[in-house]
Amino acid sequence: MAQDVLGDWIYYGYFKSMHKFIGRTLLTWGVISLFPPAWPSAHAEPAAETEEVPPAFDLLMFQVDGNTVLDPQLIEKTVYPFLGPGKSIEDVDKARQALEDVYRKNGYPTVIVEIPEQDVVNASVRLQVVEGTVERLKISGSRYYELGRIRADIPALAAGKVPHMPEVQQQLTALNQTSADRQVTPVFRAGDTPGKTEVELHVKDEVPLHGSLEVNGRNPESTSRTRLIGSLRYDNLWQRFHSASLQYQVSPENYDEVEVWSGTYVLPTGWADTRLALYGIGINSNTAIGTSVGGLTVVGSGDIYGARLIKPFGLQENVTHSLTLGFDYKSFNQGVTLQGQDMAPTPVSYPAFQIGYDGSWRQPGALTSLGAAANFSVRGLGSDPQEFENRRKDAPTNYAYLTANLKHLRELFWDFRLAARASGQLSYSPLISNEQFSAGGPMSVRGYHQTQQLGDDGLNTSLELQSPLLKRQDWDFVDNLRLSAFIDYAYLWIQDPLPDTPSFYRLAGAGIGLHAQLFKHWNGEVEWAYPFYRQGTVDVGNQRIDFRLAYEF
Repeated sequence: MAQDVLGDWIYYGYFKSMHKFIGRTLLTWGVISLFPPAWPSAHAEPAAETEEVPPAFDLLMFQVDGNTVLDPQLIEKTVYPFLGPGKSIEDVDKARQALEDVYRKNGYPTVIVEIPEQDVVNASVRLQVVEGTVERLKISGSRYYELGRIRADIPALAAGKVPHMPEVQQQLTALNQTSADRQVTPVFRAGDTPGKTEVELHVKDEVPLHGSLEVNGRNPESTSRTRLIGSLRYDNLWQRFHSASLQYQVSPENYDEVEVWSGTYVLPTGWADTRLALYGIGINSNTAIGTSVGGLTVVGSGDIYGARLIKPFGLQENVTHSLTLGFDYKSFNQGVTLQGQDMAPTPVSYPAFQIGYDGSWRQPGALTSLGAAANFSVRGLGSDPQEFENRRKDAPTNYAYLTANLKHLRELFWDFRLAARASGQLSYSPLISNEQFSAGGPMSVRGYHQTQQLGDDGLNTSLELQSPLLKRQDWDFVDNLRLSAFIDYAYLWIQDPLPDTPSFYRLAGAGIGLHAQLFKHWNGEVEWAYPFYRQGTVDVGNQRIDFRLAYEF
């Protein structure tokens, strides 16, 4: 039967104690009012002598008006058990409450079901659904983000919509993940029109400008001790969430040793929720270095220009993951010293490709993250086999290798925490030094210089026990302050090593550290480590202290 303004029907008939369903329901809701009582029995006793009995009546039909969001069959299934002979006002109210509960369970908390004022005619009772559609969407508090774009990003709360909370929550989560500088919270209240809902989005935002200044002691071997790094980033260019950043790194004790610049531009593509990152890195040095740039270790002196297309997958509870497609063009200059298994520090230029996966899984008291990537180049596509051969014997231009990393942080008893990490690389052929796996330094094996050794294949593991938060109750300026004890290990394999050179390297170190975050903006760490294997100028027992101090805003 087609739906009309009167609604669909549910009819319940009975004959000789047999009940037969012959009706349907309309998808609508109504306005609460009083249900008129049935007429009194002609043989009723005086109220003073007998207990008053609620009037009974046959309830054979429910007409449900006002529904536009639930399946009619679900409404039919919900009210069907309340049909039959000898029913009372209480039975009608139970049907009303059951139907309202179904709306709640299906994510429609603004919907109410009412019993309009009516007479019971032909054993039929009407229920009215009031859906609480959005009358007005108001946005307040936004200073740095355009209101129209906020409104467009949460269409589930547009005027005229019935708020479906699972959809609202999904859109709100995506909206808040767009920028760490903005938090949007909805407030629901009754609208000016009866049966309508007004929604206000409270926006708490900060200027999307960030920067940092850092000094650390993460130096490669045979270079001066300190590094100075400055960075600046703006995250909402053109009101379109484009992000631009610049970073500059230098060795302040000797500017000729190391000078690194990098720039990044990230923008949403508008296609399949993907983002595109464009970047460039320039490295000038007169030493053999392995430089850390934005968490990426770069071996060599020269330029890198690249792009990454990042596709996040659908949000799942406690799980986030994404796929990355990457392209780089790498051009490394004539070096002054040999690195890894290189035979000569000659120039080399080549394209590089990457397919990567990243994911994280949050559990109660634990966080696990993992990443994996396939890195490769294509023979004849902008690379010169002779340049590779000059760099390292039998190193092909069509190289390929896999990388992977795994991190796990778990809360223990008394606020202790255990942090574990592992990373590795597996190559099918010898690699030039710029593509080899590096080991050594605070992010790898503590107790050694940054990029102490290189290998074609490698494994790096670390285990760290962190103390409870060292904070008194009145120390509001302390955001994080913990001691740690750690042990790091790495093993590197060399494929087809040069004559009189090792086929593998081992690095291991253990020590203690202190990590702090104070006044929200100051971050620092200091770590003492004891190396267990001799590598380069580092001998067994040559204790090393690494440090890092940064101001971030």
